[in-house]
Amino acid sequence: MEILYSKEKIINTSKNSLIAKNGFKAEEKICSQENIKQSLELYFKLPIKFLMRVNRKKYDIKIEFENGSIITIQNKDGNGSGRGWSVDRRKVEAYKDEQLITLLRTLCLKQGTEKPIISNNVSKNVINMCILGENKDEYPTYFTHTKSDKNTGQIISITICLTTTLMEFLHKDLYQAMEPKRTCVHLSPTCYLQRKGGGKKDANPDNIQMKFRFTQAIEELFVPIFP
Repeated sequence: MEILYSKEKIINTSKNSLIAKNGFKAEEKICSQENIKQSLELYFKLPIKFLMRVNRKKYDIKIEFENGSIITIQNKDGNGSGRGWSVDRRKVEAYKDEQLITLLRTLCLKQGTEKPIISNNVSKNVINMCILGENKDEYPTYFTHTKSDKNTGQIISITICLTTTLMEFLHKDLYQAMEPKRTCVHLSPTCYLQRKGGGKKDANPDNIQMKFRFTQAIEELFVPIFP
């Protein structure tokens, strides 16, 4: 059993690393692939002055148009169904709500037995914090979803959704109370919290991460830009 567990850890770590690398490549391609730039200009009906990848917590692409207006984008690449994408990680204490911290310690960290009931008012705050950030300067204006060619890395499709539209859906999608399931705390059918893990190579394996599942209902919110 111990050997099998170790192998699973190695596989999961490699898969997570690959997802992260593909995400970075997709961000770079959005900024450098000419047909993507042209498609964005057609969608926004404005010529782009510059399009660049930035190192921010909650958005990774910044676009400035020739008229001086600026938008920011959080991009997600590939298949976000199944277990979903990781959109945030932080120490358990950073969740600020004492009852939620207790629930996370019990379910995710196995550090207790108490399972308090957490209302969706707290869930809403958690989703806002994990997806949008804690400062308005961090908020992405839009979310995009890309699919890339596995051989060339070229983006073969990109869709877009206004952040306010996505957040409105996520708020309506919340359970009345958080649902504890095995080692995870589920806020909705699309968002849940779990222990980050990562083994000895991870400096903070007990951090809590939010996972975001790209369901069919969410995909329908996104408008095709390219092709």
